[in-house]
This record gives sequence, structure tokens and C-alpha cells, in this order.
Amino acid sequence: MKKTPSRTSGIVVRMGRKRLVDCHAMPGSVVIDRVFNRRLGRFEEPDDEIEIDDNFSLKLGDDTPPPNNRLEAVAAVVGAAFDAAIGPDLRRKLRHGQALCAIVQVPTPAWAEPVAAYYRTSFGDRWIQRVNYGADLTEFQNRTGSTAVSLALAAGQSVVGFSADVGLLPQVLVGAADLLIRLAPPNAAVVKSAIARFAGRGSVEVEDSVIAELDLDDIVAAMRPGSGPQRIGQRLVVAAASLRIHRRTVGKETQPCSL
Repeated sequence: MKKTPSRTSGIVVRMGRKRLVDCHAMPGSVVIDRVFNRRLGRFEEPDDEIEIDDNFSLKLGDDTPPPNNRLEAVAAVVGAAFDAAIGPDLRRKLRHGQALCAIVQVPTPAWAEPVAAYYRTSFGDRWIQRVNYGADLTEFQNRTGSTAVSLALAAGQSVVGFSADVGLLPQVLVGAADLLIRLAPPNAAVVKSAIARFAGRGSVEVEDSVIAELDLDDIVAAMRPGSGPQRIGQRLVVAAASLRIHRRTVGKETQPCSL
């Protein structure tokens, strides 16, 4: 007996023959032999056609991209950069120090928001964050931002600012800072550590000259689901070469003509 798909059904899976000898599955195919019936609260052998609701999930293996794959890649790169910049003592202070004012100087504006997210995950929600994405502050923004920082510190709270240019943060935050953490542009050692965190296996050789051509998003773009360290390293090399050629081409096109 076949079930008629309802209007709210999310996926309909057509089953093949039930006898194993009649199944001619290709390597890597998935065979579903039981399905959980939510209405009856038990697993059942499917008919030729079964209905599966939208909440059904099936794990296909390690090559299936996790939904938060980009977040994992960003966390791997930013975490490796943080480990290269601070030691255990400072890390403990950031977790437990009271009424601290800190500045985290990031390599480029592209790092500001990802570093702020990593900082909140690593050091807690007690930090009030001020993030600058590379834009100059207006007089009003500087004044209101400084007021917010001073009130927070006076109330015993901790404040941290993130910017590629420290001068773009509220004036009071710069003057009151107890700590200045500089995240240097990642070198080959930092990126290799990030790849190991992301891929979880193997090693890769990457040159500093390659990494110097890349920003955070360029590095993260090379970390794709199912890719091992060697494949990620190859993508980084190709990306650096492509960007180098693009910059040279754009530079030639924008050069003034001489008469």
C-alpha cells in the first residue's frame, strides 16, 4: 500500500526493491531500510513510496558540509591568530579580569567582525564590544561612543574595541585602554595551524609569500567541506597568484597616460 503525500510533506523518497539481491546500488549510494513513523512512535519498514516530513535529517558521511562550515573555518583562522598573539596568562586575564578596557587591533577591516565574534565566544558576554569596520567616526558617533564606554567602565563592566585602525575607535576607549592586543597579519605558521584545526588531519606546506597576498575571506574561501590540507594549500596558492595578476592588471589600467 502506498501513502499519498500530504500538502505539508517536505520530501518523498521512492524506495527500490526490498530484496537485497534485487538491489543494484552504485558505490556510495544510500539505502534506507527503516523509517521512523512519528505518528506511531516506532521504526517501520517503508513501502515503495514513503513520506518524510521537513524535520527529517540523514547523515551521509564526512563529505556532507555542515551547516556552519564557514563559521568553523573562520574560527579556525581567528583562533590560530589569537594563539599566536597572546599567551595563557593574558587569556586568563581576559576571562576573569574585572572592569578591563582592551583594544584588539586586527590586520584589516575584514577581520573586525569575525574577531569580535570569536572574542565573545572565548571570553564571555561580560565584555561590551565596540566594532569599527573601517569607517571614520563622526563627531556625534565619537561623543556618544565615548560616553557609553565611560559609563560602562564606571559601572564596573569590561569594554573591548576592535578595529584595524585604533584611531577609528571612540576617543575615551583609546585613552582608557589597559590592554592593546595586536593581531598580526597571519603568516604561514598561523595558516597551517588553522588548516590543521579545520581539516583535523595531515599537514601542508604554505609559503609566507603566498599568505601575504590574502585577506581573511580569501583564506576562509579555500577551506571547503571534504577538502584535505593539501587541497586547501593548493587553493591558497592559486588564489594568491590570481589576485597578484588582477592587481597588476588593474594597476596598469589606472596608470595615467603620458602624452
